[in-house]
Amino acid sequence: MGISLDSNFWIAGYRPVVFKEALRGFGRTESPTNLIDLKSVFPMRRDGAIVFEECLDRGLIDPETLKATEIGEAIARAKAQQRTPLAKALTLLNDFLRRVSELNQGQRSVRFVNKVWLFGSVMREQESVGDIDLALETVRRPEFVGNSEETQRHLNKILSTYPEAPKYWERRWAKESWVTNRALYGSRRHPLLAGVQDGIENLASLGVPCRLIFDRERGGQVNDPILPRHPQSTGRDGEHNLPAEMPDLTPRTIRPMDARWVAGFSTWGMVSPYHIFRGWTDDAHKLFPHYPEGLRIVGDNFRLNDDFWKPKRLKIAGLDGRSAVCVINATQWWGTSVVLRRKIDTDRTAWTLNASFGDLELHRSRKWVELTTLPDIAAAISLILAVDAERMLRRAAEVSVTTTVRIELTESEISEDLKSHLVEPVRNFLKSRAIRIEPLDWQGPRVEIA
Repeated sequence: MGISLDSNFWIAGYRPVVFKEALRGFGRTESPTNLIDLKSVFPMRRDGAIVFEECLDRGLIDPETLKATEIGEAIARAKAQQRTPLAKALTLLNDFLRRVSELNQGQRSVRFVNKVWLFGSVMREQESVGDIDLALETVRRPEFVGNSEETQRHLNKILSTYPEAPKYWERRWAKESWVTNRALYGSRRHPLLAGVQDGIENLASLGVPCRLIFDRERGGQVNDPILPRHPQSTGRDGEHNLPAEMPDLTPRTIRPMDARWVAGFSTWGMVSPYHIFRGWTDDAHKLFPHYPEGLRIVGDNFRLNDDFWKPKRLKIAGLDGRSAVCVINATQWWGTSVVLRRKIDTDRTAWTLNASFGDLELHRSRKWVELTTLPDIAAAISLILAVDAERMLRRAAEVSVTTTVRIELTESEISEDLKSHLVEPVRNFLKSRAIRIEPLDWQGPRVEIA
């Protein structure tokens, strides 16, 4: 029993196995930095950043403790497989119960199946299921109780009819198990029956609702009501986790991503295009022709080098990385700092990412902006906005919303220099798609840039 991730199911445009592997990796270090840079899972850091945000918004990672929640841990342990329609699972279940009846009526085993208990998603009649959860109560047939010699003789007789049966047995009881399983499951157990339990100990320990569907003393299949737990259960054993059901993964209202992903969530804020793009690729060079040594993206948790210029704005709280984040480009001789502010407005016709710029500060200058600092700042801001917009497209597509996604750059309250050398370059980067905005192989409308 447990969560089965349907291979046809998508979360924000990613297959669920991506979330499973991301959460497994996160569980090893509990580091957002390591999660977004899982090269075995994500082709680019931006994909890791989007999945991390979706984990936060869907209750898979606690935003306060930055630890996987119970739901997140359940997803990490889930099986990634195609789910089966309930009708098909019920057909297989009826076939299994027919085999149980044949086993009880024939001589192809030394055991009876007295009772079969059903629990899990099939009992709840969910539209699709990952497996069929059953617990069997079996008992040795009376003629073989206390008669080991006769039991082995009968088992050997049965085994002689199966050419594929093992020739050597490490334990004598293994013969009994093999013969019983062969009678119940055939030559190959169906994957939906992989979790059938021999015995009710685990079911009783779980303390979950269940239903008796087969009783040998009453003639076979029965249609008993659902019980809150097995009659022998005293409640859930503390050592057993509740069997996981597919949780509600409905996300919270979309918001800007934490822009510090560009710096790998480093408190130092340093930006490495090599790590963002997985190498000095053509895409990396389009945004950053040279390594941006002085570029920093920081928030309230900043920890800049002692010799690095610290703008006064950093002493004021409110740089949460989402609604406001500080983008700095500086050396010991010059520098520019600007705060990028973002918010997302949604309605039935359009989802708009609003971006504005403010709190300009200059290093070793009272008035003139060192224009050479602005290209890298513009590139970093373009990257932040582009990935925000990609996530908006993914989220809108998931909920089947037919809407326009746009990025709107606000130019009020900034100087002409910043309009010409910061805002316009950002707009040009985005319009020209020097940085990709839409997901790969995107077939829908493109993001509008205003």
